[in-house]
Amino acid sequence: MAKNNLWTLLLVIFMALTACTKDGNTIYQTNPDEEKPSTAPLVTVIYGPNSLGDRAYCDKIYRGIEATASKRGLRTLHLMPESMEQGLTYLEMIFQQMESAQDSVRRLFIATSPVYDDFIRKNNRRLEHNPNADLLYLETTTPLEGKGSTLYIDYYGAMYMVGNLINYLWTNKLLLVMANPYIQSVVEASEGFLEGYHAAIPEEQKPLYIRYLSDEPGGGFQLADTTALRIFEEYRENESDDVCLVPMCGGAGNAFFRILPQASYYVSIDEYVPVSRCYCYVTVFKNIDKVLNDYIEQWENGTMPKHQTLGLADGGTDLDFPEGTVWLERENVYADSVRQVAIRKEAEHANR
Repeated sequence: MAKNNLWTLLLVIFMALTACTKDGNTIYQTNPDEEKPSTAPLVTVIYGPNSLGDRAYCDKIYRGIEATASKRGLRTLHLMPESMEQGLTYLEMIFQQMESAQDSVRRLFIATSPVYDDFIRKNNRRLEHNPNADLLYLETTTPLEGKGSTLYIDYYGAMYMVGNLINYLWTNKLLLVMANPYIQSVVEASEGFLEGYHAAIPEEQKPLYIRYLSDEPGGGFQLADTTALRIFEEYRENESDDVCLVPMCGGAGNAFFRILPQASYYVSIDEYVPVSRCYCYVTVFKNIDKVLNDYIEQWENGTMPKHQTLGLADGGTDLDFPEGTVWLERENVYADSVRQVAIRKEAEHANR
């Protein structure tokens, strides 16, 4: 019943947005006494399947866009499909509406996930028929051919710092959990972490274990708590065995956070996540909310860049250590030197 209601609602929205058939015959007539529809610019966002509520990247995108829209007087529409198939249906509806709109309303469509890469690259030229329609595609380093801008925020340098400095944490083992070996942002962040880890003083290195949650493109971002517990216990030999969790797996990281034993260490990715009776070693985050605020302003001004890659060097990413981290209070100079190396490594990686 809920699904039927959803599709009915979508049909009503779509009809209200299009207003006319392709032949120009009116199928929807407003009451002249009713308030006229808003002509404020519209920002539509589509997320990966079941990704909102991840307490991380997607939630930060949502809050950032809503704050910007409120400040700038924009309308917003956020779409989170329950499946890849539903996401593709949403995309087709959006592209149909944007390419055929006859009004002068400015529309920006933001695609947040690379799982839609094939559809976007095959269809973005359809928006060229509407001078008021624009596209911003996140999490790709490959610019679009034809209409649309792309943005990539690179975790390589920030995760290099984490991989290097985490060796000084008082814990027995490190567990790097990755969603899958196909998503570029996950793979490159993990590569940065590993390079930083291996660059540490050899006698300081902790045993490191690496685990993928899925071998499917787009998989590994959702996980049952029971599965997370089983995986974590595989690397924990006894109750006194401290394993520090580094979760590069989006919303699946929440399942691990819920099963962490008392007094465990962990790394927060994208946003600080408090875990009861456990210790967050460091939060690594993308300033996606601030970046999107800048992009929306540039879009309104007609200056949105064709492509941009941001990282540690320019504030696209950063680290936040909890107050009272012992080594940081003692070794600030060392941490600063690692940052400079990480920025250099980030640039070298981008030029490969």
